[in-house]
Amino acid sequence: MPTRRGALARSTVAEAESSQPASLPVVLRPVTIQAVSQIAPGRAARAALLALMLPLLHACDHHGGRVVSPTGVVWNRITPPGAAEADWADWRGDSIAFQVRVQGLDRIAVALEDGSGLEIEPESPTAGARSPRWVREGLLIYSSDLAGSEDLWYLDVGAGGTRRLTALAGMEWTPAPRPGSPGIVYVEGTDPDSGRLVLIPDTTAAPLGKIYLTPGSLGVGEPDWNPTGDQICFTVRGPDGSSQIWRLSFTDTLAVQLTVASSGNPLSGPQLDRSPKWSPDGSRILMSSNRGGLWGVWFLSPLGEAQGLTVIAQDVPGAELRHPTWSPDGKRIMASTNRSGDRALWTLSNLGL
Repeated sequence: MPTRRGALARSTVAEAESSQPASLPVVLRPVTIQAVSQIAPGRAARAALLALMLPLLHACDHHGGRVVSPTGVVWNRITPPGAAEADWADWRGDSIAFQVRVQGLDRIAVALEDGSGLEIEPESPTAGARSPRWVREGLLIYSSDLAGSEDLWYLDVGAGGTRRLTALAGMEWTPAPRPGSPGIVYVEGTDPDSGRLVLIPDTTAAPLGKIYLTPGSLGVGEPDWNPTGDQICFTVRGPDGSSQIWRLSFTDTLAVQLTVASSGNPLSGPQLDRSPKWSPDGSRILMSSNRGGLWGVWFLSPLGEAQGLTVIAQDVPGAELRHPTWSPDGKRIMASTNRSGDRALWTLSNLGL
């Protein structure tokens, strides 16, 4: 693999706990198992124009990896066809980590932010590895059923070694490292999108302690921290199959609902607001949503949609956009979409911020 920079720098698990181009090959490296609603003022006309132009956009999208939408947002595909079902991207420095499918199983992949230098990290032929997040440069945390149950694991990207973090009762999914702390929040339960939110306040403790942040009746998923590590946003599944964005602050530990489900769209089904990610400056929350019958990326105020909800870009008809994430400087977005037929990672730039 090419020399890595930024977040792909060499590091060790112990140290961490103490604190495409389409022509590019896919490298498998040996590893040691150790209704558009409440759109912000000024955006409504833009959204209407986009809806009118989407059929044309959809037609041109199948002829290349770079598309400029009628609103000026630039879409660039970065993962090659060899990175099948690319999803769950996390961006740190000039490097990304994400989930792919290899022979029917989930795997962790790493690359530079333009998709070059792609490596797929192998696992046991009977186990999967899912939803990676950067803990710090060179170190990832993810979930895997390698030991028989879904647990949290570390991956030292430079050395290629893995280490099991949790061996707790239950199943642990979608870990999110706490900024500036050895803490981790994750989802516990049989369903990663409808479980309990759990905090491990100190990953260096022995034994590990855990604190339940939400009741089992709430059905949460996809947690993410604000930059200061004192608030968490996450999704909550409704009884009708819809999902909304919620927030929990550590100053009062009260869960607050930020988005409100509508009656849904007969064509697209229940309203799904999901995959919330706090901006690097903490001023807004990025989310994906099928509001208006088309999947897209939205900016949400941490105070709730009544205080600010803005559509930034909508995908082409029939496509499903998932798990958007911010660039480290907060000027670009990366998301998983099947707008070209296969699921791949695309960057969105020229966002008008």
